[in-house]
Amino acid sequence: MPEQSRKCKMISLRLSEPEYEDLKAHSRAHGARNISELARLALQRMVEPAGSQNGVAAKLSELDERLHQLEVEFAILLERERSQRPALELCEVTSRD
Repeated sequence: MPEQSRKCKMISLRLSEPEYEDLKAHSRAHGARNISELARLALQRMVEPAGSQNGVAAKLSELDERLHQLEVEFAILLERERSQRPALELCEVTSRD
């Protein structure tokens, strides 16, 4: 496992029950697996220099690009299907005769 992704340090803090429940709800709403992941993401955003792309923003950008590529490929496939449709309909009509 790469040294950067290996998590071996720990911090702790005390929360009231309402604070804990609020964080638990926020972690689900933001797609984090748990409160620790939510806290890690929030701290990373807080300490990164302004203007730098963090991991979440980079992943979102990558997903946006992949979605765009899929849209382009889908449009090409749809256009091919539409251009072949008259030929397919002609084949169906001739095979019935």
